[in-house]
Amino acid sequence: MKKIKCLIVDDEPLAQEVISDYIGRLDFLSEVGKCNDALSAIEFLNQKPVDLIFLDIQMPALNGINFLKALSSPPLIIFTTAHRHYAVDGFDLNAIDYLIKPIPFYRFVQAIEKVRIRSGRSPDKDNDSNAIFFKVDKKKVRVSYAEILFIESLKDYIKVVLRDRSFITYQNLTGVLTLLPPSQFVQVHKSFIVNFHYVRAIEGNVLEIADSTVPIGRNYRETAMQKIYGTGKKGWK
Repeated sequence: MKKIKCLIVDDEPLAQEVISDYIGRLDFLSEVGKCNDALSAIEFLNQKPVDLIFLDIQMPALNGINFLKALSSPPLIIFTTAHRHYAVDGFDLNAIDYLIKPIPFYRFVQAIEKVRIRSGRSPDKDNDSNAIFFKVDKKKVRVSYAEILFIESLKDYIKVVLRDRSFITYQNLTGVLTLLPPSQFVQVHKSFIVNFHYVRAIEGNVLEIADSTVPIGRNYRETAMQKIYGTGKKGWK
């Protein structure tokens, strides 16, 4: 899959660092540059192709909204700002999303999912995509969807359980769910996502997956059972 080329335009070094880290967690995104102000961004756009800009609003010389208005053919835009009152102006300019600082990772992922849909790169259309990258220690590890048995939330971290090993990584359960194909994965509990192809038995509100058991939450049961048994099946009731 062709990567989405991202430019960060923000005068705050910490904000740049956070967004850069988030971009690095998603293998279909590519950071092509950082700019500290809108004037530098205009010069950058004249030199390199960009698909998506993470754009701060309050910046010196030229703010983000006026910068966007000045572009004749702007790329996709996600506004990043600490001020909610700019939201209406942002959406009037057809921005993809409007992220409030400090930006949690799950909101970043939600915004990127809108980008994928707008650009025709939704996971359901990525026939060549059969894996996901997780950041483990200081490296990104490629994991095939078929290797994943289930994923457990540990507050700000998740535990990814594979057929032959497991690891813990800093990520949000809601965020990772949007990156997994619904043809293989379903959330069955507020703290668990399972690869439903590996469910070997169901007893009450518990799933057996390999040598582990996973609880089924009441609010997730109906959707989970439809996925496991097949949509429209009645046998799970």
